[in-house]
Formats: sequence, structure tokens, C-alpha cells
Amino acid sequence: FLLDEDSEASHVLTEKEKSEFLYKIFFHLSVGGELCQNEDNIKEYSEATRKVYRDIISVQKSSETKELQIVSLVYKIRAEDENGAVFPSNIDHVNTFAYVIVDPFKRNVILLHHVFGCGEF
Repeated sequence: FLLDEDSEASHVLTEKEKSEFLYKIFFHLSVGGELCQNEDNIKEYSEATRKVYRDIISVQKSSETKELQIVSLVYKIRAEDENGAVFPSNIDHVNTFAYVIVDPFKRNVILLHHVFGCGEF
């Protein structure tokens, strides 16, 4: 249902939910790479998504509400020159991406990127 917009399940999530970084991680892990062998059990993808998300996103307890708040800032990046995209790749694919995750309190930056394909042999 992730890639097929005509699927009955494609409308389960709203566009706002699909724009969340947690969903983006789930999407990218589920689509996989060119040599990806699909897993039929969604639990494997959701556990992997949870682990990746917890490793790269920082939270902090609000002093006012005592609830956890996300403090990391996530940016999807793409570099272009006069001929088009050069980073993360000059070939466009739904699973070619680059995100910069900034933790302003720890002064930490994480680059999460993937280029779809198995490369040159």
C-alpha cells in the first residue's frame, strides 16, 4: 500500500501523517533497496523503524507539561547544479533520500541518506 495509491489501504493514513518523519523512516525501510527481499510481517519493519527513530531523534521533557517533546530538527536535503540534482543522486527515485537531523541541545548533526540501486560492479 505504500507505493500503490490505488490500493484500498492507501487512504488509511492522512497526508499529514505521511509527512511525519517516523512514517518516512518506515516507508524507506519497507521499500528497501534494489536487492531487497521483502518481509511479509509488518512487525519487523515497525520494530526496525522504532529503533532507527529512537537512535536519531532526541526528546526532552517539558518543564511546564512534563511531557516529552521532540527537540531534533529534521531537514530533507537535495543539492543541485545547472544540470539538476547531484546529491543524494542524479537519478530520481522514491527511495533515494538525504535527511539532516539536528539536535540543537547536544549540538549534534546526523546525516541519514540512501541511494536506490546496487551500484556499479
